[in-house]
Amino acid sequence: MRNFKKILFSTLGLILLITSCQEFETDLEVENLENPNDAILASDPVALEATAGNILNSWYMTVHSTSGPGAALQTMADVSTCSWGNFGMRDLSSEPRVAFNNTTGYSNNVTSSYFNSLYSLLTDSNTLVTAVEGGTEFSEPEMILMMGKMGQALSVGYLALVFDRVWLYDADGPIGDNETGETDYATAMSYALDRLDEAISIAEGNTFILPETWLPGVNASSSTIAEILNSFGARMLVCNVRNSSEKTNINWDRVLAYTNDGITADFNITMDDITWYDLIPKTYLVYPGWGKVDMRIVNLLDPNMPSYWANDLTNLPEATSADARLETDYEYTSSNSFSPDRGLYHFSNYRYSRLDDYITEWTIPVTELSKSELDMYKAEALLNKNDLSGAASVINAGTRTTRGNLPDVEENTTEIFDAIFYERMIEFAYTGMGLSFFEMRKEDLLQEGTLLHFPVPGTSLDAIPEEYYTYGGTSGEPGKDYSTGGWR
Repeated sequence: MRNFKKILFSTLGLILLITSCQEFETDLEVENLENPNDAILASDPVALEATAGNILNSWYMTVHSTSGPGAALQTMADVSTCSWGNFGMRDLSSEPRVAFNNTTGYSNNVTSSYFNSLYSLLTDSNTLVTAVEGGTEFSEPEMILMMGKMGQALSVGYLALVFDRVWLYDADGPIGDNETGETDYATAMSYALDRLDEAISIAEGNTFILPETWLPGVNASSSTIAEILNSFGARMLVCNVRNSSEKTNINWDRVLAYTNDGITADFNITMDDITWYDLIPKTYLVYPGWGKVDMRIVNLLDPNMPSYWANDLTNLPEATSADARLETDYEYTSSNSFSPDRGLYHFSNYRYSRLDDYITEWTIPVTELSKSELDMYKAEALLNKNDLSGAASVINAGTRTTRGNLPDVEENTTEIFDAIFYERMIEFAYTGMGLSFFEMRKEDLLQEGTLLHFPVPGTSLDAIPEEYYTYGGTSGEPGKDYSTGGWR
């Protein structure tokens, strides 16, 4: 490798430099048996199996952490509302929208830990793949290889969903046309989906069961994992676009194939409140006194309610809705604990109560990817393939009717489109990280000035070094880096 190649691998703000061994030599070579080198660790099957067992937990705890973008994405999407300054919620959802503070001095850890952790996950995943392909002996090598490919897919995929650019690398160094491995979010997602397809192929072609601690409460056989991975494929493929014009780049045949081979029931993981727990969105965006349901969502449930808490409002009565989920999933609140001086537009008369069992018991199964979410990807794929009958059938057999008790949608493009959007806002906005934001972004509905993706964290820019930049407000390219106008 050439010594000027750099991979942006950030660990506590540092840069991993890949340099040529020929250009760094030492006359003193002493084997330290008490501190084995990377080559030894990378060939130790016991250590590597422990790494494989941590892949899914590492990804899950990263995307559902308070040290990440999840809370800000939820409030920027006007699905949840909160005036508290924690987790970047107030700064990024205040109106009018302003540029994201990407300096190293910013007090909220919105992107740095997320960025670092996913690159760490990518490195661990690369190590697993290299070990299996290099002949390290495992009792179930195909299971380890699948975990490595899955980790590559999830780490790169979730970097692409959130950031403007990604650095691709494997154990041999940078990947791609750029000597540093730097690439755009679309190319990065293509790479992630290719690795995901490889993981799916391994799972479908072999028989194994993941240890319970690797994915608690799932009974994760290889066939079950294949279904889960197909479902993630649909999610990542649909959610990665930055505006409505990019929807033409989505391969709807591929989305449909993923959904046809995806989950047949909700993908739930059992929390233990020690190593598995969900802080965002399932705790801080639903716990009393924290996040509430944005009035935009209340208005979807009851069009007689305002979609925005105007300055002349003092209180609002209970909503009424034809959708049964208003009663089962939402709770009326007669007061607000938010600071009025931070903007009355943060106020709401509802909180999300469907997760009350979780925030009471803490050690129960919670949904990461629902069957309804997969259904909506399938319906959207069918809609874009002009199969209105098929799309309507999927919607009418799903949670719109089974939980909402709403009437069937007709075989009409507008009705189907609206029904898909509605389910995404009402049924599963509190499962996977950022789902509502990705949907609002895809449909050009984020408020004017809302960033469409995050810049590389300022700590990493300093370490490269690279000039400071950011997005949001009027910073960046209109319509590609920040929204030029949305739902209001």
